[in-house]
Amino acid sequence: MTTHQLDRQSGFTLVEVLVVLVLVAIISVGSFSLLDVFRGTDHAVEQRAEELRRFSMALYRLEDDLRQLTARPIKNAYSGYEAALRGDEDEFEFTRLGAANLTNEPRGELQRLGYSIGYPETDERDSFAQEEDSGALLLRSRWQVLDRGPDSEPTVEPLMTGVESLSLRYFDPETEAWVIQWPPVGTTASSNSADNRLPKAIEFILLTRQYGEIRRVFPFPTAEFTSTPSTPGGPNDPGGSPDDEDDERR
Repeated sequence: MTTHQLDRQSGFTLVEVLVVLVLVAIISVGSFSLLDVFRGTDHAVEQRAEELRRFSMALYRLEDDLRQLTARPIKNAYSGYEAALRGDEDEFEFTRLGAANLTNEPRGELQRLGYSIGYPETDERDSFAQEEDSGALLLRSRWQVLDRGPDSEPTVEPLMTGVESLSLRYFDPETEAWVIQWPPVGTTASSNSADNRLPKAIEFILLTRQYGEIRRVFPFPTAEFTSTPSTPGGPNDPGGSPDDEDDERR
């Protein structure tokens, strides 16, 4: 075999080089596509986990608040009274015991809370930045003072997104029937007197996009509260009367 024949057999032809380049390009494109799929799956799993975390935390907060519910009416900003629990078909507010004060706010251990649904404003979508049409939010409102003054405004906290509707019913122990308003329609109590009645139970139905319909029934024991609300801005405010610590649910 001549030297010229050995040189011809030691290299690659142009066709072979092109074939190798095509194969490398196909493998590279496939690898990047697979990596993109993995990244998308990881993002979807993280998003799903965050939704489940928010959902679980929202139900936990609701259950914890209602477990501490107490029959304590409050004074409103118009020299009248709000019932210990006031509710409609899609929102309600109440007084709870033992509210933790981790930020050392100037308030007592009693706290007025409310639950409702609403829609975020355009500049507040950063904490719930998902799709443009993400549904309504489940909102938890809390007042810094118990008996309100003219300038008392709640702090509103969004608990979860993707809410379609909120439906509430209240079980009246006197009529042994479910009602859609509390205090019940036709009640003898007025806005000028403190109404410390509580329903026997609350039915909470939340319709969500991710989890469908969630229904919870929260029963309440018979509760009494003998002290009267203090005057807003008075020596007993914020947080109610000085006897708040001695009042108990029975």
